[in-house]
Amino acid sequence: RLPISPKIILILLVVVIVLGGIVYMRGRNSKSASNKTGGSQAVSANYINFGGNYVFKVPKDHVVDEQSVPNAQLVYTGNIEAKTLEDVYRNNGIAVQEISTLTDHTSNAFKKYVNETYVPDLKKNLSPSDVQTNFGKANGADNAKVIAKKDGKIIRYVYIKGGQHPAQVVANAETDAVKEIIQTIVDVESSIFKNEVTSLKQTVEKIAYQVKDKKTQELYSSAAPELREKSTQEELSQALDTATPYRSGSITISGGSSAASDEFASVIRFVKLDKKDQQPAVGSLVLKKIDGQWKLTLLSLPSPSNNQ
Repeated sequence: RLPISPKIILILLVVVIVLGGIVYMRGRNSKSASNKTGGSQAVSANYINFGGNYVFKVPKDHVVDEQSVPNAQLVYTGNIEAKTLEDVYRNNGIAVQEISTLTDHTSNAFKKYVNETYVPDLKKNLSPSDVQTNFGKANGADNAKVIAKKDGKIIRYVYIKGGQHPAQVVANAETDAVKEIIQTIVDVESSIFKNEVTSLKQTVEKIAYQVKDKKTQELYSSAAPELREKSTQEELSQALDTATPYRSGSITISGGSSAASDEFASVIRFVKLDKKDQQPAVGSLVLKKIDGQWKLTLLSLPSPSNNQ
């Protein structure tokens, strides 16, 4: 679960793929994805999480930050200043995260988890004067809304989704953006991407492997014509060379955003092996489904000169 009173320091690293294929960076690593090849027409609309296997609609004017809190997505507007997760909540930010410990998907197990695990932890960490819990069902899955108040004021609003892939949506209040995420968050099997997620995962895993091991020819030849028209294999090789300090570490692609079932844009997280405490660098990729196969149309990689 997300820590209720985290002591971690957040560096808000966000890649937003917008119409026209422009890659924007927000936060301290504002130039970390400078080695870019290709182009895109992707627009963020739905977010697909690979690890938790859930999908939710990204509210209008909001972005999804996959980098600041491991295994969670922060959803917010603007370039907010935040050092802790509490700062994110105070700025109307929202956190979404899988609940990996809830492996029993029965209604009884779900209610027991909420009543005997989640609510006691919330009380221990927030010391609320009142906690209200309401159980329900939506899209065939159990859910619970937990509202914690202190001195009559709401200090935490939590929606817990059961089903095959349990997840939680956490905020300080039930805003319109929170309502939209709650209304649209579903198991990936119930989403429009149910027939695409397996091939998407396989494609991004293959690209991550090709980037890490500098399989330039494989990466370039399997890319979409759009990328090859705008970039040469030599340019791709140079970008991979420049990103060598990051390629030698771990590479993670947690999920991504899609405007339709044939478009996908994602953040690539690079963690260097020699600097464990250093904030990860980020890149991005955009895929498009062409003739039944996912093809790389844009690749953006970090450069050491922009991550000093």
